[in-house]
Amino acid sequence: MPFSGVISAMITPFTEDGEKVHGDSLAALVEQGIADGISGFVPCGGTGEFPALSEDERRAVIEATCSQVAGRVKVVAQVGAPSTRAAVANARHAEQSGADAIMVATPYYEPLDLDGAFRYLEKVAESTSLPICVYNHPPAMGVTWGRESLARIKDLIPTVEIVKDSSGDFASLTSLLLDPIPGVDVFVGEDILVPPAFLTGKAGAIVGAANFLTPGFAALQRAAEAGDAARAYEIWHGILPLINAVISGPYNGAVKAVCGILGLQVGPIREPYLSLVPSEVDALKAVVEATDPAYLSDFRKAAA
Repeated sequence: MPFSGVISAMITPFTEDGEKVHGDSLAALVEQGIADGISGFVPCGGTGEFPALSEDERRAVIEATCSQVAGRVKVVAQVGAPSTRAAVANARHAEQSGADAIMVATPYYEPLDLDGAFRYLEKVAESTSLPICVYNHPPAMGVTWGRESLARIKDLIPTVEIVKDSSGDFASLTSLLLDPIPGVDVFVGEDILVPPAFLTGKAGAIVGAANFLTPGFAALQRAAEAGDAARAYEIWHGILPLINAVISGPYNGAVKAVCGILGLQVGPIREPYLSLVPSEVDALKAVVEATDPAYLSDFRKAAA
């Protein structure tokens, strides 16, 4: 089964006090996503608040996700860490837990230059046989993976098979789509760029909005694959107000809030980051209620 389609950059649900990972909600998130047509999950990414998880929690989330998925769709575990030693340990654990691939975020506090990033990825790759997803997110990590550097890293590390492009640079994304690197699947990481990426027929998506918009994204993908651009843009017009509402505020808090509005016990965002205040949740709820329910995940079904 290739890496393709819509993959959820999944949230990490917490108990109401934020002290523990909410295992039942994580299971419900997986089950509803699969029922809605998701192609896979990325646990412990940025939307999953990995910097706020303890090592034990992070491993438990990956283990629980792999166990719940049980081979039905892909699990791409995010294993990046500020130290190479920790990233290597995380990669080994992900493989032992049954992940299908690993995403490797480069260190985000003291950014690496490209040579340092190459060495970091090389060390992680040496520790596992899993396919690797390179994460291009310059604002967060300070490293820009353009087409040339990605081609170099593919030559150096043959197990690099995926790139998630969250650069927000449509010209850079277009260069990857129109002049693809053999053996590297491209996934757009910016919610707002999903339609043009799908309509090229050459990209998937790894986005936080897939936590709650899987039916809409899946319908959009089907329309794009059928060459029905008019239908694809009709669907996009239907979900764009909600996408705009989510990306215009604190992103992780907004994604969690929408999941909560749709019936999932999500808990708070862990400090120092902040959950939405009640007035922000009310504004978001109005947009959710104005969105066609056919495009939205209904977590009440998973809980039933």
